[in-house]
Amino acid sequence: MSAVRVAVVDDQRLFATGMQMLVDAQADMTCVGTAGDGAAALELCAAERPDVLLLDLRMPVMNGIETLARLAASTQDRPRVVALTTIRRDDAVLAALRAGAAAFLTKDALPDVVTATIRDVHAGRPAPTEAEALDLLRAQGTPAVTDRRDEVLDALTAREREVFLLVAKGLSNAEIAASVFLSDATVKTHVRAVLTKLGLRNRIQVVITAHERGLVRA
Repeated sequence: MSAVRVAVVDDQRLFATGMQMLVDAQADMTCVGTAGDGAAALELCAAERPDVLLLDLRMPVMNGIETLARLAASTQDRPRVVALTTIRRDDAVLAALRAGAAAFLTKDALPDVVTATIRDVHAGRPAPTEAEALDLLRAQGTPAVTDRRDEVLDALTAREREVFLLVAKGLSNAEIAASVFLSDATVKTHVRAVLTKLGLRNRIQVVITAHERGLVRA
């Protein structure tokens, strides 16, 4: 199995170097480069095509949210993004998740959490901070149900709707499989179909979509 290719983008060079050393110390990862701002991050991604991008949200030249938007608009293979933040309950974190980040990490996260998040995001599994993302949504309150809710569910089969709602509640693939008596592989297939049909990039965007349309209580 090839190593997970990771890039680190942060304007604090000491922090970026520390993350690079942490990544390179893992047998199943390699750091393909670092950058100090969003513009340099786009160049790095174009040149190295990392699998996972650790992306600071507050940087000079181009911030993390704009960088995410540029990556989303790109036609090239896009990395899975982990947003880096100093403040856990930050509006920028939710903005990053809405823009396509698969997870977020605070800069004081333990090394084991950082490496576990990279592995889980790369594999398409729920990241350790998914529960914290749910907490951020809860703090915003549950919005009123809109007349757009059927647009989401009508695009899915009955089983896909079921899986969509269980993902939106924060359940892992294994938990979903046990709940609806399916194999893990079948659940993964349904999750991929949900993401494709709804034009979503990852599981956390399922959570956000369902919450904002009033389909579940986060």
